[in-house]
Amino acid sequence: MEEPRNPIQPDQDAISTENPEQTYDNPYASRPSFKSPPPRENQPLKQSGLGIASFILALVTVLLIVGAFISAAVFASSVSDDPQAFLNELENINGEALPSNIVPILIAGFCMLASVGVAIIGLILGIIGAASRTRRKTFAIIGIVLNGLVVLGTVGLVIIGLASAAAQSTI
Repeated sequence: MEEPRNPIQPDQDAISTENPEQTYDNPYASRPSFKSPPPRENQPLKQSGLGIASFILALVTVLLIVGAFISAAVFASSVSDDPQAFLNELENINGEALPSNIVPILIAGFCMLASVGVAIIGLILGIIGAASRTRRKTFAIIGIVLNGLVVLGTVGLVIIGLASAAAQSTI
């Protein structure tokens, strides 16, 4: 059975050693040598949540690009039978519905645009996650590399396309 507590004497469990200004009942007790709480032991750092998000967005970007390539391959296989007939069909559209075999290339274009948008967001999150001093940076760096490659690759393809169009227009 537990003893009743004396309301005149303070509860020893309630006295905290973290507050040096707190009064002590025992004049012979030692006082803490520092005012702040003791430093934490060398514990492993946690992964950056933003770095993990950047890595996941990089994986989503890669999946979108793979989906775009698959969709473009489906389009190419459907047009490869008679490409001239497909071009004639596109020229004769007068407010009618688009040909059914153009849908895969529209999906491919959407996937490519979405992958660039997701990669830019992932790149920003990776940079913020890598800047954290209290977290591990592994996933943030992987996310920066993958998302950066997607963004740089897309910019490179746009530059190549513009240069190719400019070269053909001068001929």
